[in-house]
Amino acid sequence: MDNNRRFPLILSSFWLKIIALLTMTIDHIGFLMPENTVSLVFRYIGRLALPLFCFMIAEGAIHTKNFNRYALRLGIMASAISITIIVDDIFKITNGSLRAQGNIFIDLLLGAVAIFLLRQKKWYIKLIAIVPICLSVASFIASSIEWCGCYGNVLWYPYFLRTQYGWFAVILIVLFYVAHYATKLFLKYHGNISGVDPQVFEGSNLERNVLNIFSCLMIVIASLLFYVNGRLMPPENMSWMLDIQLFAMVSGAFILLYNGKRGYNKKWFQYGSYLYYPIHLIILYSIYLIIVYL
Repeated sequence: MDNNRRFPLILSSFWLKIIALLTMTIDHIGFLMPENTVSLVFRYIGRLALPLFCFMIAEGAIHTKNFNRYALRLGIMASAISITIIVDDIFKITNGSLRAQGNIFIDLLLGAVAIFLLRQKKWYIKLIAIVPICLSVASFIASSIEWCGCYGNVLWYPYFLRTQYGWFAVILIVLFYVAHYATKLFLKYHGNISGVDPQVFEGSNLERNVLNIFSCLMIVIASLLFYVNGRLMPPENMSWMLDIQLFAMVSGAFILLYNGKRGYNKKWFQYGSYLYYPIHLIILYSIYLIIVYL
């Protein structure tokens, strides 16, 4: 099989990350802007970021040579954001805005841990993967109860340990792992029909394209589940902009172009991409305060 990466597999992990960071920034700018057509367009564009981040987390959890170090980086960022949320809640810096948003790095960490557990050989360890999934569901339930405004603050699930996207991001990360499993089954079936050893397809364009297609399908499945789940909830909980969130499926267009390569991967960029999240939020919010109060 030809293992060369040719068009349309033109995007490396580096470029997917750049696109994710850019669309995330656009989304946050739209969030801080007054509600108008431009801010709405920015929020639509921002829906592309999360699936790309989840996709890269899944790829990282599957291919990393040292999962403990990989999880540690996510854990450090999750802890830093949680501490920031606590400080913000105590001193009312953003009037509860950070508390309401949740901690995206908890989403990513739980998803990565779930994949790590699912990749273990022993079945009873695989079953433990239900724990991070259940934690994301519990976070979603706790936040939903508070959004309802009927029961006050939920104490059984601390606000500073909640996910930002409820169960959506964690389930999507797990589904990306399922896409890898589905790809293996498809290539095995294809090999049986064609009489070709499935191992021949490893690292080929065919394997990458099939995996990309299955990954796009997982985005569609997760997005539709999220949409249906939101529509079944009371109107008070519709603040997640369900119609806009469906636009996340468009991110699959970039995943279809993914070539499975890391691309540029210097240490400064690895750690800088983690730090970019809090740094860009501080900068954007500072600019917002200057505009509002001057």
